[in-house]
Amino acid sequence: MMEGYVSSQTVCAKARNETSRRHRGGTSEADAGPGRVFSGRMYLTFIDLAKTYGDVFSLKLGMTDVVVLNSLDAVKEAFMKKGADFAGRPKMLSMDISSEGGKDIVFTDYNPTWKLHRKLFHGAIRGYASGQNLQSKVHESLKDTIAEFTKMEGQGVNLDDYLYQLVYNVICSAAFGVRYNMDDENFKTLMKVSKDAAERFGQGFLADVYPLLRFLPSPTVTACRKMMDQILGIMQCHLEQHKETFDPSNRRDITDHMIKAQKDAEEEGIQDINSLTDTHLRQTISDIFFGGTFSSIFSLRWALLYLAVHPEIQEKVAAELDSVVGRDRLPELSDREATPYMEATIHEVMRMASMDPLSLPHATTVDTTLRGYQIPKGTMVMPNLWALHHDPDTWGDPDVFRPERFLDENGKPVKPAALMPFSAGRRACPGETLGKANNFLLLGGLVQNFRFSISKGEGPPDLTPDEKGGGASCIPSPYKVVMTCRK
Repeated sequence: MMEGYVSSQTVCAKARNETSRRHRGGTSEADAGPGRVFSGRMYLTFIDLAKTYGDVFSLKLGMTDVVVLNSLDAVKEAFMKKGADFAGRPKMLSMDISSEGGKDIVFTDYNPTWKLHRKLFHGAIRGYASGQNLQSKVHESLKDTIAEFTKMEGQGVNLDDYLYQLVYNVICSAAFGVRYNMDDENFKTLMKVSKDAAERFGQGFLADVYPLLRFLPSPTVTACRKMMDQILGIMQCHLEQHKETFDPSNRRDITDHMIKAQKDAEEEGIQDINSLTDTHLRQTISDIFFGGTFSSIFSLRWALLYLAVHPEIQEKVAAELDSVVGRDRLPELSDREATPYMEATIHEVMRMASMDPLSLPHATTVDTTLRGYQIPKGTMVMPNLWALHHDPDTWGDPDVFRPERFLDENGKPVKPAALMPFSAGRRACPGETLGKANNFLLLGGLVQNFRFSISKGEGPPDLTPDEKGGGASCIPSPYKVVMTCRK
């Protein structure tokens, strides 16, 4: 999100190392240059600044002080060893609008209400994502997509819209029991408004780093408020329909699980239950929808691109699926343990792509220290996950797509601590369980049934993330693939 501010602004950023005036010791300050930080891919600029100022440094974005973490040690100390100290969210207008004033899980500040909300959400999501409910909905949508892809065999196709439909149907059916056809007007409306909102919010607001601007009229802010009203209206409609037909003995989807959690909390007399209102539930559904759809879509787009570019790896994944799953059924969650190469390939896609390179900004909840240096309460903290995922000292050959790095000498899975595609600590992505399940089931089902290759005449595919949206997310540039049915 923070990177979006950089796309059109030319703001002078001052980079200061750990011995800045705010911290102990002397001062070492350098002018990063007008617009330097506020241009292109901020995560790469941060890596360059770290070469001069160290893996932890501070700078100003607009009027906002920010501490940037560029190493595994720094991220672990902040988010894991001192998790509560760094678990806050900064006060930003874009987050306030998205969360209806702090009533969701993703953007809300760290407080008792948030902890209760997250606990109930985790219980609901784990119960759903780990069982047959999610798997059956993924399989249902996959079968339709496989049928569509079969009709396009041998053609050079941009799969973006089809992958959007596939993932939207999985997430919508999981969240509130609805599936769409490609030509459904409701689907087209939902896809357009959600894509527009993700792009506009991803770019951020200038008022996020110049807080006084929030009191001035802004066409961008007005447009974003209207888009959020439209999206939340859709979520509210689904919530009301579910409450009218709710049956505790037959929980159909995640919304039903959340309603059950709300009712259980009421019956148990949880003291803070007044803070778990329908608005909180509506916001949770919105979190699932936005977080689940775009992360899964971008994961699939990157995975199919990397596998098309590396056919030898794609064939190893397909051979493993053939051996474990066969062709008479789709992959199931119970197959994950027996398909370590498939899992390693997904890990490598997540590492290489680093789709959320700076995650979401944190904020310190108290006056605290990091590496022995003082950081005041309310300071924005940004982890550079791209730096962790592409550190030569950790990975050796970080620019090489090599799933074997996640397997030991016996072919057993290993997961280095530096892999954090869902961030880490108390503010790690709440939908991680759902995301991992979707990644395995969706990619496994597609590779099991099709061979993906780069369309002839297209030239070498561009593996550089698309700049659209200011680089807030690492999105693959558009590409075409040719699908061949695996006999």
